[in-house]
Order: sequence, then C-alpha cells, then structure tokens
Amino acid sequence: MKNQCLQACCILLLLCDISPLVSSLSLSANKIRALSLDVTGTLLVTKEPVIKSYHNAAVWARLPDCPSQDELKNGFKVAFRERCIESPCFGGVEGISGREWWRATVARVLHHARPGGVSCTEQEFDRYFRRVYQHFGSPAGYAVLEDAQDMLTTLRKKSETATSSFASEDGILLGITSNTPTRHMESVLPMLDCLHEQFSWFVCSQDVGHEKPSPEIFDASYRRARFWMPDLRKEEVLHIGDSYACDYCGARQYGFQALLLDRSENPAVTAYQDWMEAPEYEGKSLEDVQENTITSLKDVVALLSD
Repeated sequence: MKNQCLQACCILLLLCDISPLVSSLSLSANKIRALSLDVTGTLLVTKEPVIKSYHNAAVWARLPDCPSQDELKNGFKVAFRERCIESPCFGGVEGISGREWWRATVARVLHHARPGGVSCTEQEFDRYFRRVYQHFGSPAGYAVLEDAQDMLTTLRKKSETATSSFASEDGILLGITSNTPTRHMESVLPMLDCLHEQFSWFVCSQDVGHEKPSPEIFDASYRRARFWMPDLRKEEVLHIGDSYACDYCGARQYGFQALLLDRSENPAVTAYQDWMEAPEYEGKSLEDVQENTITSLKDVVALLSD
C-alpha cells in the first residue's frame, strides 16, 4: 500500500510540473561514465498517434466493417495490456517472434474494439496486419525527439574533443536499455539517420526475456557496457527514461544512478506499461524523485558539463 501511495504521489508530482533546476539534482555527476537510455518516449516518438496509424491501415486495407478511431483506441488499450501480461517481452518469454506477438495483439485489438469484435476474414486481416506492421517498420513510423537529437549531437561532439572536464578521456559511453521489441534495435534506430551509430550497447526486453524494472535487464545492460569499459562500476552508469516504475525505480534498485524524464507536457508521448509496480530502493521518497526529475534531455548536457 505504501508503495502504491508513493507511486500515485509521484504521478501527481509530474502533473504539477514542479521539477527541480539542474543545479539541484542530487546526482553524483562527476562519477558518470556511461549513459543508459530508454527508447520510446525518451529518444523516439511515433510520428502520429498509434491509433490514427491503425485506423489509416484499416481504411487502406478496406476492412468491410471498418472500426472507428475511438473503437480502435479502446481495443488497443485493453489488448496491449492483456498481451504484455500474458506474453511478456513481446514474445521473448514465450519464445515467439516479435511479428507473431504483434499479429496476435493486433487481432486482439479488433476483438476488443467493439462488442462482438470487428468482423473480417483471415485474408482481410492479413492484409490489414501487414499494413500496420509495415508502417511501424518504416521511416513513417517514428521520429527522434528534438531534445534527444540535441543531446546526442552535443555528447558526440564532446566525446570527439574528449576534454577532461567533461568525462573520462574516452568521453561518455552511450547505450540502450529498453522495454521494446528487437526490431527497434535492429531496424528502427538504424533507419532514423543511422541513430544506432551513436550507441555502444543495446539491450531490449525481447532479447533478454526480462523487462524493466526487473534487475535482470539492467544487469544485462551493465554487463554489455563493461565490454567497452571493463572497470565500469554500477554507480558510474546513469539511466534515463520516462517511466517512474520501469526506468527510475528499476535503475535505482539495481544500483545505477537515475533521472526521471517528465514528458507529461508533450502530447505526442504516450505512457505505456503504466500498470507496472515500482520496486523499492534505498532512500526511496517523494523528495528523492522530485530532486531527480528533468523535463528535457538538454538538462543532461548541462549536468554532465558541470
């Protein structure tokens, strides 16, 4: 009950927009040698609302009983949660492909869209699903958030100059720790102007079979980061993401430093997996979360430059 109350208070904190100034953050910035980043909602956002894309695909596929956007919105909300719980990690636990996972999920969306479901033949559904799946595997599906692009560009330039006042002589090591399908690592990031080139390690829940806030996924991320920096310590890794439970509390419990990225003012960012329970960590409190919440990734550059 205490954990649930704190989680509710943290959500209210974000809604009230009382994030601290960069100078008041309680991190040990001088220790940071590696930066672990979430993907969806932190680095990337869908170019248009997911439901609009699902509806456009239904119109294109000429589903005879075409659902409305409102119906698809209701169906997606129920279907996505059901599928994440019964087959976690986009099929990584069950041992099925990401495409199989999404095919079953999209079918569930139509099932829950209205009482009795959306009626279509298997051939009609195949045409519809392929259009949906193609969209989110194309450049039309995602965009890099502006502050994320600015941060990555600045960090790359600073790493190239390798000034001793910024970090180690090798610059900041960048990696991905994300509750996403493998396709994000292997296709989505590369197609967005070769965004993958800016990262040294990639960990996603489908590959690992565990999802944030579980310590196993953070451990996988830490081990892959240490390939590049063998002497890297946990407290020298800063993880940043937009989920209080998955990113902030999960990283803190594992031993990383962490920042919670408040995207509540960005209408393009949707919170997914908001049913996750936030784990405990030493020093957990409302004040701790408030002191380590930022509203833009540009704040990270200022933090690491101090």
